[in-house]
Amino acid sequence: MPDARISELPVAAALADADLAPLVQTSGGLLETRRATVGQLRTAVLVDRGAHVRDFGAKGDGTTDDAPAIQAAINNLISKGGGTLRFGARVYRLASAITVTTGTVRLEGMGFTEGAGPGQGTWLRIDSTAFTPFTFSGVAARGSGFRDIAVQQVHNATQDAAWAPTAYPYLIRVEDCLGGIDIDNLFLANVNRGIFCRNSGRLDIRRLRGQVFTCGVEIDECFDVPRLHSLHFWTFWSSNDNVVRWQQANGDAVIIRRSDGIFIDQAFALGYRSMFRFAASAAGVTTKFAIGQAYTDFTQYGVWIEGNGTDGQIANLTTQGEIFNGLGAPVVGSVGVYVSASNVRVQIGALRIDTVEDNPIRLEGNGNRLDVFALRCVRYNSRANGAAAIHLADTGAAAPNVVYLGSPALLEGTGSGVLVNAGTNGILASGAPAGRVGRPGLTVGATDTGLFLPAAGTLAGAVGGIEVLRATATGGLTLGGAPGGHALEVATPASTANRVLVTGATTGGTPLVQVQGADANVALQVAAKGSGTVRLAANGATALEAANPATAVNSLRASGSAANAAVSLAAQGSDLAIGIALTPKGTGAVSAHAADSTTAGGNARGANAVDWQSTRGNAAQAATGASSVIGGGASNQASATFATVSGGTFNLASGNSAAVGGGQANVADGQQSWVPGGLRASTRATFGKGVWASGFFAAIGDAQAAEHVLRRQTTDATVTRLTADGVVPGTTNSIVLPNQGTYLMRLMVVARQTGGAAGTLGDSAGWTVEALVKRGAIAAATALVGGGGAALAPAFNDAAAAAWRLVVVADVSNGGIAVSGTGEAGKNLNWVARVLSAEAVG
Repeated sequence: MPDARISELPVAAALADADLAPLVQTSGGLLETRRATVGQLRTAVLVDRGAHVRDFGAKGDGTTDDAPAIQAAINNLISKGGGTLRFGARVYRLASAITVTTGTVRLEGMGFTEGAGPGQGTWLRIDSTAFTPFTFSGVAARGSGFRDIAVQQVHNATQDAAWAPTAYPYLIRVEDCLGGIDIDNLFLANVNRGIFCRNSGRLDIRRLRGQVFTCGVEIDECFDVPRLHSLHFWTFWSSNDNVVRWQQANGDAVIIRRSDGIFIDQAFALGYRSMFRFAASAAGVTTKFAIGQAYTDFTQYGVWIEGNGTDGQIANLTTQGEIFNGLGAPVVGSVGVYVSASNVRVQIGALRIDTVEDNPIRLEGNGNRLDVFALRCVRYNSRANGAAAIHLADTGAAAPNVVYLGSPALLEGTGSGVLVNAGTNGILASGAPAGRVGRPGLTVGATDTGLFLPAAGTLAGAVGGIEVLRATATGGLTLGGAPGGHALEVATPASTANRVLVTGATTGGTPLVQVQGADANVALQVAAKGSGTVRLAANGATALEAANPATAVNSLRASGSAANAAVSLAAQGSDLAIGIALTPKGTGAVSAHAADSTTAGGNARGANAVDWQSTRGNAAQAATGASSVIGGGASNQASATFATVSGGTFNLASGNSAAVGGGQANVADGQQSWVPGGLRASTRATFGKGVWASGFFAAIGDAQAAEHVLRRQTTDATVTRLTADGVVPGTTNSIVLPNQGTYLMRLMVVARQTGGAAGTLGDSAGWTVEALVKRGAIAAATALVGGGGAALAPAFNDAAAAAWRLVVVADVSNGGIAVSGTGEAGKNLNWVARVLSAEAVG
């Protein structure tokens, strides 16, 4: 109907985008009537004016998933260069993620009514933990914003003692924007985790309120001054004891990891484990933080610093540590300012800490420093265990912890007590007025502690109303109590010529106590009273004690020496002969060196060991066996019980009760084995074997002489094997050859009757036998080359012993030679064999 009059047009109940409307336009100086759709008119009128979520299908009925519509609106805005996306005063349910990555969009609601759930204004409802509701990421998203919106999450767990929040992820994640995102007037009614920001400097959060359970804000890798202003975390959703006490055990209002120069102002938190938690990440820790005004209640830690090297400033902070609805009882382990890190530097202005279990301020770690001005501590030391207002951990050899007070601390309320803990190397310094010269009045920390004048010309110091120091004009000085009850006194005679000088030292130096004066030679005496002893202590323990019986006439003198001469310990006194005893305690060892597990001192000596060796090539070369002995030499080792090396070098006694007399590189590794000396002999782990050599071909023991003593008792005519220990034969108590070895042996064997029902006690027989035995690559390849025999009659014997026989054959089981005796029935015979051998191996 191009020419229809308006009155002729049909009636429209509602306009659609496709409906046509006339409009007048100028074309070439002439006015023309044209037609346009309603959609075209809307586009023209609303150009550059942002968008509304309803334009993209959002329902706002609290049931429909409006996230796809909101995402579509964001994408549309970004495609047109960005803008503001508005939300009406409705409840929008989100069941999927919303991201802003390729442009700048500001999400803006209509405000809200504070409360436990949706009321007036714009609300977001979240009932699934499977996604992050809002993510701003990428540099293109910088400048985006989120404001005037309230958020509700669904937490259906019964609010009993086992209550815990539903584990929703962070509501808003700001990641890798490398710049600012603005969040303003956000209300989190019952949110598990609020805002997480990483690698996005200039984050700006203002007017953040609500009840968050696990964490309100977490920031990491913010290198360019983020800002948090007007934070208010309170029980908007539930003040049930179980809910708030869960927060007190698990929730942190603000966690800051790596952040450069963060500003925080006007913050309040109720019912958390910590209000401000300064932690660490792979990116580092927070430096130059600034907290303006902050107040927290029912919180275990007001400020918790666990990142080494954190530093910053706090202007005004009040923190209280009660259990929620706990009738004023403190949270277990509560501390107002808790530093569990090292090398922290923090300055705090007006600081008030109320109701903590033990310490209002606690510094662990080492090298920490707090500067505190106007400190007030109320109701601490609740367990009456002597807890101090400021606890400084003892750091041992590490840098001490330090707290400087700009003014005297105010300690008040039930449980108030000492200012700083005893038994610490930490440093607490407190400023105080100087007073006037002519009057006492220089106080430090309390009215009864400081300096005073007890008499003319006398200066005294008191702690807690008790005198601990007094100095007089005559040069006298007493310490540790009033005169007569003091611990140390310095007395200066009227005509002093000599004196004691005590000098401190710089780093790496040694403090010095020495005699000075006019005399050329001045002795120094440290004297005990009566029969008391004189002790020298190091590292907190007695290192040397001088003690004499009351009637002592003899003493010990330690003397230094000139160049190229030995220092000495000498007995002296009136007796003509005076012994010197070195007496260890209990099972302690006597040693030329202190064991230090290095080459210098060697490994720990065995119980009751004696080790006079002063040179070794490694830590194991020492008398490490129980009751072992090294008489001297160098690089020797006695590693078994009762093992002995008399001297020499590189000798080893590793068998129980084995002994090496000396020589070089000898090994006595069998029980009760022995080497008298020589060079590179080995007992080859054989019981009781003795060996000696003057060198070797290729390996220790391949050119040596040896001696074995074998024994056994027989009671009948059975062939019975003689062994070194008189028991069943094996590889360690028999004459066993090494692989590729040859022994030429001479045996002297005697048998004597010692009992039995037949014969005569004392009947004896003797044999002298020679044998050559060799062994191949294995034990079975052992053969008797010559000599020996399977039934040797005695060379000498009593008539009644004529039937006794000696057996000398190859032992193919153990790889050596078997020496056996055959006696008679009814006769107990003791058999003893001495075996001399020349041994070649190779």
